[in-house]
Amino acid sequence: MILKYIKQLSLILLLFFTVPSLVMAGDATERIKVISDNIFSIISDKSLQTAEMEEKREQMIMEAVDSGFNWEEFSRRALARHWRKRTEDEKKTFISLFRQLIKRTYMDKSGQYSGGKVEFLEEKIEGEYANIKTRLTSSTGTQTSVDYRMIKKDGVWWVYDVYIEGVSLVSNYRTQFNDILINSSFEDLLNRLKEKVETGK
Repeated sequence: MILKYIKQLSLILLLFFTVPSLVMAGDATERIKVISDNIFSIISDKSLQTAEMEEKREQMIMEAVDSGFNWEEFSRRALARHWRKRTEDEKKTFISLFRQLIKRTYMDKSGQYSGGKVEFLEEKIEGEYANIKTRLTSSTGTQTSVDYRMIKKDGVWWVYDVYIEGVSLVSNYRTQFNDILINSSFEDLLNRLKEKVETGK
């Protein structure tokens, strides 16, 4: 099933929807904290919790997520060798569908993600790359390790991969996309993503 690991992405948003309990010094870690604080303030804003404000609230949340995630870098790494074969229009379409898929699948759950906490445990910097180690504790007490891989572009840190309990989301996508593209076409992959976005299944 395409994107069978996408449910793990809820943990990415869950991290952003929780309140940091420990913040280490460092520009990369601070980037994650700023995004987390921004999103938490949005979902906690009672004026945005009415039905008529739902669309605006979702838009504000996605804009906040967009401010920290480099979707092009994420997409390029997920498609791997297939990326360079794509036209610019195909790349743009793929990136757009990926972003819509995340919105479609998880935005409705955003209200469930408050009440937990995240600890920033360690920040490792190697040149233009950073690894931010965190531990997420849900409101029910379940703990999950979530590590952010970041890249610095034009002086700004961006998330390009997330490891959940040691498993890379990019690697999971890469395996699934590669299987599809070996046995089918890029158009078929796009159609599957479109169907996922439209149906939410």
